[in-house]
Amino acid sequence: MEAVFFILVGGALFSQSWNLLGLLADGRSLGLLIGSLALMSLIALIIDPMVIESELHNSHWVTNNAVFKALIILWSVYLLAAGAQHFLDLEERAVGLFAGFVSVISIVAFLYFVVRFAPEANKYGEAVWLSISVGTLILAINAGLSFFHQAIPFHVIRLVSGWFLLVGGVILGVVGILMGLGTIGL
Repeated sequence: MEAVFFILVGGALFSQSWNLLGLLADGRSLGLLIGSLALMSLIALIIDPMVIESELHNSHWVTNNAVFKALIILWSVYLLAAGAQHFLDLEERAVGLFAGFVSVISIVAFLYFVVRFAPEANKYGEAVWLSISVGTLILAINAGLSFFHQAIPFHVIRLVSGWFLLVGGVILGVVGILMGLGTIGL
């Protein structure tokens, strides 16, 4: 579940960065790509968790799964909205305003996973704690930068947002691949 989500959302953020950096001028193809990756990331809801759920840690796995699945739904809806905005060439302020809410909720999820998966409080291990925490922090930072770039027309931050989306998408993809290969696990 986590690996699929991180790979697909990382790919969507990576492709969105190309538009912000001015390397992909066609908004319709970008909207179609982001929308299809967002729909595919909903597949992660039906896949069993790879890292969060375990027989050893029954006490909080329902809450951990619920928080991560809520994050999956939130980011899928946000990426669908961003894809529709690019595909239909709509005004970007509405998606930017929604990115502010996505950023705040992603920060709350980041703080939840930092506290819940801390190596001192749990036996998930440092690799799981770090990968989930870094993934949600990257999502929160990228949504916050999108908020400041799109909702508030602060065009100076466009290149900064594009580079953060590019690097953050690559890091999310690498974390997802490492989770999928079993390198990051219990």
